[in-house]
Amino acid sequence: MFRSLLVVILCGLAAADISSELDRHWQLWKKMHKKVYSLQIEELGRRRVWEENLNMINVHNLETSLGLHTYELAMNHLGDLTTEEITGMLTGTVVPSDLERGPGSNSSRVNASLPTSLDWREKGLVTEVKMQGSCGSCWAFSAVGALEGQLKKSTGVLISLSPQNLVDCSIKYGNRGCNGGFMTNAFQYVIKNQGIDSDEAYPYIGK
Repeated sequence: MFRSLLVVILCGLAAADISSELDRHWQLWKKMHKKVYSLQIEELGRRRVWEENLNMINVHNLETSLGLHTYELAMNHLGDLTTEEITGMLTGTVVPSDLERGPGSNSSRVNASLPTSLDWREKGLVTEVKMQGSCGSCWAFSAVGALEGQLKKSTGVLISLSPQNLVDCSIKYGNRGCNGGFMTNAFQYVIKNQGIDSDEAYPYIGK
């Protein structure tokens, strides 16, 4: 009985900061992103985070309209997560302890003039936006992004490559699947394997 009373009190406290005017938008957002919460107190907590993020987005976009920023923000499937949760979930890069940081092939051109901006999308070297989900595979997406651009530069063909191929198959090269990894380890796998599958042939499942 005490536990039930405690839950009621906690729910009441969590609901106190929630705007009823956003009920419909909250329901639409949950439906769009297939969000389901097992407990009422959990949903109230997530709703509160979602409203805080929504307010941050609205304030930022207002400032953008006033010329204070050069880009706009929008709500997405991560809207019910805190910054700390997103960082912990999506930053799985693990730098190898034995990584050698030697000078690059262009080290002699340090003083060369550089363009004020460079957008590889304008040069046709970037594929569509990919979604890694809750799998800590940012290293795999980074690796395939680099490979896609180089493939386009060398062959003229732009094709979306498979992060899942790297998640599943480069473990013995030092990567840890959804628990992190590093791009150079992924490149070593691709070299030894003499290639990497396309995203169409080896689709991403995020686990």
